[in-house]
Amino acid sequence: MNADDALLAEAASWRERMESPGDATRAAFEAWRCMSAEHDAAYARVSAARDAAQAMADQPGLFSLRQQTLARAALAPKPLLTKRKVVATAVLLLAGAPLAALGIHAWSPRMVQPSGETFRTGIGQQADVTLPDGSTVTLDTASRLEVRYDGDMRRVLLDGQGWFRLKPSEKPFLVSAGGHSFTADRGSFDIRTDPGQVRAFAMDGSLSLAGGDSSVALTSGKLLAARGNDVTIQKLDDPASFTGWRSGLLQFDDVPVAQAASELNRYRRRPIRIADSRVASLHVSGAFRTTETPAFVDALTSGFPVRVKQDSSEGVVIASR
Repeated sequence: MNADDALLAEAASWRERMESPGDATRAAFEAWRCMSAEHDAAYARVSAARDAAQAMADQPGLFSLRQQTLARAALAPKPLLTKRKVVATAVLLLAGAPLAALGIHAWSPRMVQPSGETFRTGIGQQADVTLPDGSTVTLDTASRLEVRYDGDMRRVLLDGQGWFRLKPSEKPFLVSAGGHSFTADRGSFDIRTDPGQVRAFAMDGSLSLAGGDSSVALTSGKLLAARGNDVTIQKLDDPASFTGWRSGLLQFDDVPVAQAASELNRYRRRPIRIADSRVASLHVSGAFRTTETPAFVDALTSGFPVRVKQDSSEGVVIASR
């Protein structure tokens, strides 16, 4: 990767992080952008390309191309790319999107948007899905999305985690996830399923959890957690603690090591294993990239009395010293 590509990749990474920034992220971004005129120009270029591509999301040709590409990617396992390489590729795709859409429209004007499809991501993969109405969903690692649109309802079934950006419509949008049903008509939100639990965060707009004859409304900046019939809602001071995965970051604030390792393992084929309860109960804080396990392991070994063993069959094993 040459210097120009590296700068574009860095700018694209900032563009993703600024989708839901906290105060610290905003300050860091302004410091980076003011560092040089090249940084500011690269960010403007990436933003313009992304805005142009999003503006064409309704084009039937572009919609079909994205779905076909996603299906091929899901069916053909590939080595995992680093986040920087993925971002650089995204910059190139976004920049060429208007031309691609024009070409497809010219030779295939009768394409029809599908209304019932299933999309999947493998371990460590993320993918964007454009829905028939132009709404978009970004799927996280090991996730599955069923699209079931009909004349009266926009409906999807989610297993895993997805970031939704809805286009306003008179037709309600229904998300079935983890045995619960959410409804919305606009806004951006993040929904995640885990065994026995579903969580949802509303970035903007409103999201409602249906339950029997009543519903629970989730407003902007709030995180909902549902376990069976038990529902809790709390305000998130830093949304990136839940949504940071979209920029490849996991943020931990004084959480048990076992919980942090479990989060990282969602992105790994060879898991981090905690050998004993003493290590599992230690608490760790920090931000770690989903693709950079060594940074997490180094933080543990430098801050706690633990030892690390690399095992060819079990992956990384962390035990007390």
